[in-house]
Amino acid sequence: MERLKEGELSFLRGGEGEPLVLLHGIPGSAYAWEASGRQLAERYQVIIPDLLGFGRSDPPRGDYYISAQAVAIRELLVYLGLKSLYLGGHDFGAPVALTLMRLFPELEVRGLVLSATNVFTDTHVPLPLRTARIPYLSTVFYKAMAGNRLGMRIMYLAATKHKSEVSWERFSQHLTPASIDLTRRIFQRSLADLRANYRAIENMLPTITSPTLVLWGANDPFFAASVGERVHQTIPESRLKIYEDTGHFVPEEHPSRVAQDIMDFFGSIGS
Repeated sequence: MERLKEGELSFLRGGEGEPLVLLHGIPGSAYAWEASGRQLAERYQVIIPDLLGFGRSDPPRGDYYISAQAVAIRELLVYLGLKSLYLGGHDFGAPVALTLMRLFPELEVRGLVLSATNVFTDTHVPLPLRTARIPYLSTVFYKAMAGNRLGMRIMYLAATKHKSEVSWERFSQHLTPASIDLTRRIFQRSLADLRANYRAIENMLPTITSPTLVLWGANDPFFAASVGERVHQTIPESRLKIYEDTGHFVPEEHPSRVAQDIMDFFGSIGS
């Protein structure tokens, strides 16, 4: 896949055919989908952006959260001349993808992939993480937990089952100083007020008309497989795929299987 840049966003692109845009989570970058993208490029024009402030994209000049990221992706789609596409998102990339659909309903999303993500306002937040609601204390706590490479390594060790596929050296490709800081800020902001941040996203789930594939790891320590089942039950015309012995970073832990499952699903809805 070739590396390109337009405006603020760097992105990987490869293949020909109908466009498929894949959005990474946090911590992450375009590399999260690269291995799957290479296989998917045999059938689709695959576009994998680095979100604002991640990978090789520019730091955000203003807001960095879900809507701002969606607007930046929309500007990239305009530049590429894309009005009809397949769309996927892992972790934080999934709310960005859904917000893109909500803010720009003129886009024709022919199929959707949601992987290991939170899209609900009532997701359980463990007690230590509830400090996100407390000014000043929350910043100290989240800087210690997710605002440094040691915190990122602990997260990697806890959330990755297939470390032979996703080595720490490979995972470290995501971890620029800017992306570590933004990961911490996004975690903190998300958990400070789930209701305000995710209400519009949760409300749109039953209205989604795009055929949707939901991908989940059976051993995800962040969002249990039951959350994936709930996503599947809430979105009409969706299909759930749970990967056994798999942690949170599904596209990186099973790139070939994920690519094949996406091709099979999109192929079935296109036939």
